[in-house]
Amino acid sequence: MGHFTHPAPGSIRLVAQPHVNEEAGVPRQKTTARGEGVSRERIRDAAIRLFGERGYPVIGMRDLSEAVGILPGSLYAHISSKEDLLLDIVESGITAFIDVIQPVVDSDLPADQKMREAIRAHLDVLAQQVEQTRVTFHQWQYLGAENRAKAVEVRQKYEDLIVQIIDEGVASKIFRDSGHHRLPVLMIAGILGSATEWYRPEGRNSAQEMADAIADQVLLGLQSAT
Repeated sequence: MGHFTHPAPGSIRLVAQPHVNEEAGVPRQKTTARGEGVSRERIRDAAIRLFGERGYPVIGMRDLSEAVGILPGSLYAHISSKEDLLLDIVESGITAFIDVIQPVVDSDLPADQKMREAIRAHLDVLAQQVEQTRVTFHQWQYLGAENRAKAVEVRQKYEDLIVQIIDEGVASKIFRDSGHHRLPVLMIAGILGSATEWYRPEGRNSAQEMADAIADQVLLGLQSAT
């Protein structure tokens, strides 16, 4: 996802050679005099890896700068703070789910099929960006109050899509009316959130197979008795 920009003709090109931070146990780059070739996206990718492996609280700006091979002060040309970076990761992580579920909600499918397709879409995103999804679901709690409110606002948009599917299902009598349509959303969100703990790309079952297994259980709980 990250990329290097080429220096202007005649400028000095510093090539970063990877080596290992023995204390942290993670690869890093030799520090360059300036931040040539370093983009916010590359810093973001490094942050996803470091936050996921070691946890947001223990990662400092020096860890991030070493991971991308620039001086700590040079990071501020790309990010305003470590928390700003975490917020970006969390918001974009949730938005990725919204972007794939919105078309499902807007489709003409019946509500039970929408729910199944929404769960499939969720697991598909998880399979494509496992590390970011884990950070999104488990590290957002370290945001300060103001930024946490921003993350919750985005998460609310995701939950609203699931509520919309449930509302449609109740209206069409495909789902039973519990009177509390957000309670099933919390259940579904909990199941899908926990998928970050047990999903493994190299596992025996594919993401879609697991999605269908989850959907079977969710729909069993939602559907009206016949």
